[in-house]
Amino acid sequence: MDLYLDCGNGISGDMTLAALVHLGLDPAPLTAALVRAGVDCRIEARPETRAGGPGRRVDVSWDDGQPLRHPADIAAIFNRLELGGTALRRALAVLEALTLAEAEVHQIAPEKVHFHEVGAIDTLVDIAGACWGLEQLGVGRVTASPLPWFSGTVECAHGLIPLPAPAAAWLMRGKPVRPTGAREELVTPTGAALVHVLVDEFLDGPQGVLTALGTGYGSRPAPAGLRAWLVEPVAESVPHAQGGLEQVLQLETHLDHLSGEELGLALTALTALPETLDVLWLPGIGKKNRPAGLLRVLCRPADGESVSLAILRHTHSLGLRRQRLERLALPREAAGLNRAGETLEAKAYTLEGRRYVRAEADAVKAAAARLGVGAPALRFGE
Repeated sequence: MDLYLDCGNGISGDMTLAALVHLGLDPAPLTAALVRAGVDCRIEARPETRAGGPGRRVDVSWDDGQPLRHPADIAAIFNRLELGGTALRRALAVLEALTLAEAEVHQIAPEKVHFHEVGAIDTLVDIAGACWGLEQLGVGRVTASPLPWFSGTVECAHGLIPLPAPAAAWLMRGKPVRPTGAREELVTPTGAALVHVLVDEFLDGPQGVLTALGTGYGSRPAPAGLRAWLVEPVAESVPHAQGGLEQVLQLETHLDHLSGEELGLALTALTALPETLDVLWLPGIGKKNRPAGLLRVLCRPADGESVSLAILRHTHSLGLRRQRLERLALPREAAGLNRAGETLEAKAYTLEGRRYVRAEADAVKAAAARLGVGAPALRFGE
C-alpha cells in the first residue's frame, strides 16, 4: 500500500499522526508501549471538523516533572518501544535528521541538542507514532506533494526567528516547494524531518486506486489540515501471462491541417514505433466545418515523452492532451492456430475461465497470399 501526503496546507508531527489515526490507526497500543518504555503520557485522539472536512486531532499530555531529553535518550526509548524493524529504522532516521538540523542551526554538537521548542515528549510521540502507524497501516511507499513555501516570523526561546524556522529550512533543502501567501508556520521542523526521511518521491497527485482519506489537524487553528491518501498502486505494466490492471498514457490531438498524404504518413510512422501500444484515427468535422479528426495514441507512461515528441514531429500539432489511464489486460500468450494446412502465429487469451485463440493479422495476410485466397477464407473455412 502507498501513502500520498497532500502537504499543500502544511505538515507537522501531530498533523501526520492525526491523519494516520483518521485512516484507522488505533493509538492505544502506542500509549501502552510508551508507558512500558518509561514515558508516562496520554495520547488523546478526537474527531474534528473544519473547512477542510472531517478529520482527527491528536493531543499529547503528561504529568509535570519530565526530564530534559537529548537525542540519545529518545533513541533509547525508541529501542525499548518494540516498534518493529522498519518502524524503528524509520524513527531513528527521522530523529537523526532532526538532530542534525538542530545541531547545524545552533552550531553545537549533535549530542548536545535538546528539543525544548516543541517538548521532548511531543517530538518523541509524533516521530514514533508516525513511523509505527505507517507499519500498522501496511504502508510500504510514501509519496508527497511539493511543500508550501511560507514566510513571516515566530517567537521562540531564542527570540524572534524567520519562517520557515531555521531547522525546517535546513531540512527542506532539495525538496520541491510552491509559493503561498501564508505568513504563518506551515511546515514545522518535525514535519520537515518526517518528509525528509519518509517520502520516497514527490508527485503532483496520487497514482493508483484511492482507498481511504485521512485528514489530520494540528494545534494551529487553520481551516485545512494534512490530507493523507491510502493508495493501492497499479502496475505500469503486467506480465502477459498473468494479466491484470496496468497503467497506460493516452495522448490525443485534433488535426485539421494535414493533407491526406501527410496524415497517412503520420499514422504509418506512429504505428511503426515500438513504444506505441495503439494508434487510432477518428474522422469528423472540426471548427469552421473543416474535415478533421481525433488522433489517439496509447503508450506506457515511461515512454510518454518520446511518443509525445514523435506525434508532434509527424503532425506539427501545436499541442497534446495527456491522460493517465488504467487498462485491464486479459491473460494472454503466444500460440499457433492451424488453418487450411497452415500454422498461423496467434494469441491465446483467457476470458471467464475459457481459452480462446485468435490468429495474428500479419500471419493471416501472409498465409492468404501463399494460398491464393482472401483472408476471410482462413477464418471461415473448415
